[in-house]
Amino acid sequence: MNINSNSKPSLQEYLDKLKQIQDANNRRLSQAKSQTNASKIMTPKTVSQLKQQTKSSTDRSHSQHKLVPFLQNRKVSSSKRQTSQADEPKIPISSQGITKTVEATSPRMGELEDIKKQLNQWFIKESKNNNTGGCLQLLEPTLVHNILKLPPRQKINSELRASLTAKDLQDNTALHYAAKNGNAQLTSALIFKQIAIDAQNKDHMTPLIIAAINGQEEVLMILMNAGSDINHQDSQGNTALHYGCKQNHKIIVHLLLKRQSIQFKMNKDYKTPEYYATNEDIQRLFQNYNEDVKKQQQKMNMVQIQNTQNDVIQKMFQFKRGQLNSQQQQGIVQQQIQQTQQHFGQLNSCYSCKNLNVVNKQSSSPNNRTQQEIKQERLNKINSTHSAKQQLTNTVSTNSDSIKNKEEEKIGPQQFQVIGLIGKGSFGEVYLVQKSNQLYAMKVLHKSRIMKHNLTRYALTERNVLSITSHPFIVKLRFAFQTQDKLFMILDYCPGGDLGEVLQKQKRLAENIVKNYLCEIVLALEDLHKRDIIFRDLKPDNIVLDSEGHALLTDFGLSKEGILEPNTGARSFCGSVAYLAPEMLKRCGHGKAVDWYLLGVVMYELLVGLPPYYANNREELFYNIENAQLKIPSYISSEAKNLLKALLQRNPAKRLGSGKGDSEEIKAHQYFQDVNWEIVQNRELPMPKPNRKIRINTKIDGNVFDMQSIVDESKAHLGGWTFINNGEL
Repeated sequence: MNINSNSKPSLQEYLDKLKQIQDANNRRLSQAKSQTNASKIMTPKTVSQLKQQTKSSTDRSHSQHKLVPFLQNRKVSSSKRQTSQADEPKIPISSQGITKTVEATSPRMGELEDIKKQLNQWFIKESKNNNTGGCLQLLEPTLVHNILKLPPRQKINSELRASLTAKDLQDNTALHYAAKNGNAQLTSALIFKQIAIDAQNKDHMTPLIIAAINGQEEVLMILMNAGSDINHQDSQGNTALHYGCKQNHKIIVHLLLKRQSIQFKMNKDYKTPEYYATNEDIQRLFQNYNEDVKKQQQKMNMVQIQNTQNDVIQKMFQFKRGQLNSQQQQGIVQQQIQQTQQHFGQLNSCYSCKNLNVVNKQSSSPNNRTQQEIKQERLNKINSTHSAKQQLTNTVSTNSDSIKNKEEEKIGPQQFQVIGLIGKGSFGEVYLVQKSNQLYAMKVLHKSRIMKHNLTRYALTERNVLSITSHPFIVKLRFAFQTQDKLFMILDYCPGGDLGEVLQKQKRLAENIVKNYLCEIVLALEDLHKRDIIFRDLKPDNIVLDSEGHALLTDFGLSKEGILEPNTGARSFCGSVAYLAPEMLKRCGHGKAVDWYLLGVVMYELLVGLPPYYANNREELFYNIENAQLKIPSYISSEAKNLLKALLQRNPAKRLGSGKGDSEEIKAHQYFQDVNWEIVQNRELPMPKPNRKIRINTKIDGNVFDMQSIVDESKAHLGGWTFINNGEL
């Protein structure tokens, strides 16, 4: 395979080729050793210094140093250094793109930094020239060592290579140029090497926007599948969809519109992408898209209506069976009539406006009379239905009896008794509440706070995820309702607390207990992944324990982005950033594999007592997550060690669970070989029973349901929020 050819090899083929080149270098190295001994190019003094290099510098953890020069702590007097340098050949490498002459031995620190800067410039130039092989070889220290013609005996420095963060004067990275050139091979390789996928140039353009501008469909698909932000706006407020329309790139527009997360944002000229759709084919794409959105919205409305009317439907069945007294029957019918009147009023207004337009524009049209007749016939049917309802009301009124009146049931604040406060965050509180002798956790979010920070979509995310999941190891949402200034979610109450609290008390857990917790968590993540949901916020604080000690995932919305992170003393810093995967730190896009990395972090913390790369300093922690060696205590079993290494693999493409098998890869690992997953699913694993004293603050200022903040009425109602779990009817 020719790495510089126009063919598009896979990353594995590229790595195979790289290995061939390295093997060839090793053969040349062995040949050079014999030649060196014969010709005595290097003085005995230099050879002895190389042999005396301390082993500690090679074994040192990456967390203890940022750069290893060729010769660490080389101590030579100035006169001896000059003598040595006089005998050492100098090798010009300007033909390779670097204008500096380097010594045949190790360059000093200043020279090393200069060479790295020139390597970065060369790296950008090769990507700009669309030279895949020339670009990628500069990322490999072994090949760079050979390119610079350094002595074969010289130890290869892992830092002597181009940086993925290298930029030109306009802040374009190699990925920007790969996108511009439509080089799918180079794009895939750079993403594989974990380049920042959404890096911005001086115009705030990401590689994805560059691909859209230049009509590079294949590169666009690669970037989108890798997790690039398709709604990112450049300095002019334009998105990739704006440029796809402006440049009349039909396929680009089609690919973007197929993404569920696409948004029609306005640029600084207050224009949405559709405004620039002058091409007929692209206009047709938008028409089809809008029709699909309407159909989906109609389905959602049907589901919402069904959810919010379940209680009324239930009462209608009770009404037919004679289970309600006359006053209740009258109340239900009156409520239905009021809803019907509102609906009919809207229809009348709509018909009146349409009739007025028809008269003004098409008074002489024969078809117009037919439309009016049809509408009049519909109105007559509506009026007759209204009359029938009214007669039913009168009948119920005359047949009322003396049975005690029950309060009309309707999902809302009046149905829940607040017992006390059990948690508090930046945007709301969690209360223990009671309904029909059943305890629940009531999560309250203040609309004014979440709207102020534009976080409404995160609240909806949690509500939507919980409303579609029904799994034994995921907390169930029972009800959702709202008042003018608050959003409410009624969740199953888990009295066992969370695993974060367990760790605070016990420091670390036995391996057999950890395995049982992991089994239940794996099945919960498996269910989410089958629904194409990535949890992304797996940590001990988000794993709660029910009354039997089983582990359940919770917190799918705001805290997923670290927004509702409470201050909990020593764990506050740890809880906010210690659970970030390397690909999340690099912002190079992430998929379902991120959940398996976080499973490894949770497993490590449960076994050891701290996250794997924990540090008290944020910068040091970030560096450790990306570079430090994984240290696993000796008391952990070999199977558990093997699983930890597989889950905490920094490269998501090589991580256990990253393949098509997803959770099946995890379950097939030798660590879980003795697990009966059917027993796990049936909640039959023996779990330690929680022994936790519930701390409830019963001193609550005012009524939880009273209005406590001013919210614009036009923005107060959040559509699609109300939810009733069918199991509660």
